[in-house]
Formats: sequence, structure tokens, C-alpha cells
Amino acid sequence: MFFKFNGSGHTLWQWLFGIIGSLGYLLYGLEAAWLSPMTKYLQSTESPLGYPLSNYAISWIGSINCFASAFFVIPFSYSADKFGRKWIVIATVTPSIISILLRLFVRNLIVLLIARALVGIAGAGIFVVIPIYVRELCQTNLIGTIGSLGALLQNIGIVLMYLLGAYFDYHTLLWICLAFNVFMATMMIFAPESPAYLVKRGHIDKAYSTVAFLRAVNENNAIVKNEIEHIQRKEEEYKNIPRLGYREIFKNKSWRNGFIIMMLVWTTYGWNGALTIITYASAVLEATDSNINISPEIQSISFPVVSIIAAFTLTIVAERCGRKALHAGSYALSGLSFSLLGGAMLCQKLGYMIPGWLPITCMIIAVAMFSSGVRSLPFIICLEMFNFQVRAQITGIIQTYGWAMASTQLLAFPTLIETFGLHVSFIIFGVINFTGMVIALGIPETRGISEEEILRKLNK
Repeated sequence: MFFKFNGSGHTLWQWLFGIIGSLGYLLYGLEAAWLSPMTKYLQSTESPLGYPLSNYAISWIGSINCFASAFFVIPFSYSADKFGRKWIVIATVTPSIISILLRLFVRNLIVLLIARALVGIAGAGIFVVIPIYVRELCQTNLIGTIGSLGALLQNIGIVLMYLLGAYFDYHTLLWICLAFNVFMATMMIFAPESPAYLVKRGHIDKAYSTVAFLRAVNENNAIVKNEIEHIQRKEEEYKNIPRLGYREIFKNKSWRNGFIIMMLVWTTYGWNGALTIITYASAVLEATDSNINISPEIQSISFPVVSIIAAFTLTIVAERCGRKALHAGSYALSGLSFSLLGGAMLCQKLGYMIPGWLPITCMIIAVAMFSSGVRSLPFIICLEMFNFQVRAQITGIIQTYGWAMASTQLLAFPTLIETFGLHVSFIIFGVINFTGMVIALGIPETRGISEEEILRKLNK
């Protein structure tokens, strides 16, 4: 059973509040996919802004959220330590609510761009604070399981947006999104603060009662005592860690080489191409001129569904196969899919017939590889490559850079299509993915390898 009801407590409250906290991923999934069904409204003569938007304007609407996220990774990390995990999780919903209200009541392109930037600010908080909150809320054997719900909920959010976008108009869809945001914020008010944060702030009695509640046992139970003592030891160890500045970090050859490798990985990750399919799904499917008698809005639902399956598959095979093989293989299949798609569309442009199922099949494979390996594995590899002394500083830089790369991809995609055509754009993504495969093959294997051995390999 999931919740383990027995004489020594149960895990129901950990699951409940872990899921409530993780609803932020669902909200981000809704917003990440929002532009796909809305592009046709924004570029029509009946646009809610009063005039049809150009491809250039759409590219800014699609990318500015990632661009804004890049500037708020570190502020959210600081705020979570300063004001508490719970309240900063609630604070991540605030920019989204303001964003929705602006889109509902102000019909102006500049305001729409500001609204999308607010979504990006919320996204930065979601991906920085929620993993910390969920990790500190759950007992050790549940961290991985409940923590993995983030990817699932994000893809469910994308599925919901594609489904709702196929049947509801611009304003109705925004009211539905507002309801989801208000629901999460309301539920989080009743959620407990992270026990680790309470210990950090010296609220030991409150930490005891919180752990007892989450484990469903009495405060004097040995489970609670052991948990609090473990948190206190970890906090003491952290206080005694020598603080290393960026100069000291980059003087170390192993850490410097690891950082350079991961920056290259994040470059190919940011320009993998799958994010453009997810963001502009309906428009891309329509542009492929497929002869499948299903609307692009309905076809696009296949992308997040496949992403969910791929994410589940990764959880099964991640600990059985090497990181390098999975990572390189994901890039190889992505590169093959994009190249085949670009080549097929070139043939179509030259007057040749192509199978109607080919474009969507190639895009499904590319999105599946993105969800299962290209997006997920770099985070795992990065955590395994760097030890606790430098992990926070290096991952902070890399995440900021990753958001920036994603924004440039989304911004440039409509311009690439106008300048070179959709077929060339996909071929470019194919080349980038094959480059990512080569880089992935050059990364030292990290699964089951000690930190000392990884550093030794990076030092070569």
C-alpha cells in the first residue's frame, strides 16, 4: 500500500502535502503549453488584443518566460532560506495569478509580454523551491517517489492545456487556469513548514510537532527523535563546511572541467528543439501539412502523453543502465528524428509525397527522448558530478544558463522558420542533437561511481 497504515504511523500526510506542493509543476505545465492552442486566436482577426499578432511577437511571447526565469533562480533560493519553504512555495503562485489577471483584463501586447514574464518568474520559483520543500517534508524512502511526481504533474498540465485549448476560448481558458492557481495557494496555507527549515531557524519544538504530524506518531516517538537529531547533525555539518568562492572552485581543474562539460550539455539541451514542438505544437503540426484527418490541437495531445510514458520508463531503467549510454542514446534518437523530419519536409517542399504519419511520429520520438533523457539526465549527472561543497554554486549558474538557452531557442524558432523554412530548422536541431550525443559520450560515467573517481576522471 502507498500510505502504510500501521501501529508505527503512516505516510498519508506526506503524500498529501507532497502532492499539494508539487501542484506548482502542474501550473507550470499549463502555462508552458498555453501558447500552443492560443497562437491561432492571437494571430486571427478576432485576436483578444484587437489585431492579429506577427510571428515575431509570438516568438517573444513564447520565450520571454524562460528569459525572465534566468534572473530569479538565485533570488528564490535565497528567499526560501530567509522566509521559509512553505511561504515561498505560496509566493510562486502570486506572479501566475497576476499574470492571468493581466491577460484577462488588459488588452495590450506589452502587458501580455509582462504577463508571460511573470509566468517565468513563477517557474523559477517552482523549479528551485518546490524540490527543496518536498525533499525536506518526506522521509528518506519516499523522497524519490514523491519527488518524481513533478515531471508527471508537469506533463499532466500540458495534456490538460492541449485538451482544454481545443474546446475553450481565450478568456475561458484563463479563468480555468486562475482556478487551479487559487486552489493550490489555498491548499498550501494548510500545509506544514519544512522540519529542516524549522530546525535551521531554531524552532525545535515546532519541528518535533511537525515531524510527528507528518509521520502520524506521538512527539515522544523514537522516529521523531531520530529524525530531528539527523536534521540537527546535517545542519551542524553544513555550518562547518568551508565556504568556497567561485575563484577557488574554478582553480580546481576537475571542477573547472566538469563545469565546462555541463555548460556544453546545457547548450545542446537548451537548443534540442523539443521545447519548440511543445510550445508551438499546433502551429508546427499545421505547418507540416499532414494528411491525417485529425485537428492539430488534438494531435498535439500525443506529445505530453508520450512524455509521461517516457518519464516513467526513465525511472525504471535509470538505475539499471549507465548515464552515458542513456544520455547519448537520447540525443542520437532525437537527432535522427529531427533530421528525418527535416528531410521529409524538404521532399514534400520539392513536390514528393511523404507518409502522413511520418511528421507526427518523428516529433513524438523527439519529445519522448527529451522527456526521458535529454531533459532529465543532465540534472542527475550534475548532482553526481559535483560534491556538496560546490554543488549549490555550480548548479545555480548552470540552471540560470539553462533558462537563458531555452529562451533563445523559443525566441529564434519563428525567425528560423521565416528565414530558412521549417525543414531547415528541423535539420539544424538534428545537427545540434548529434553534437549533444558526441558531448554526452565524452562525459565520465557517474552511476555508482565515487566522487573521488569522478574527480580523477575529470582531472585528465
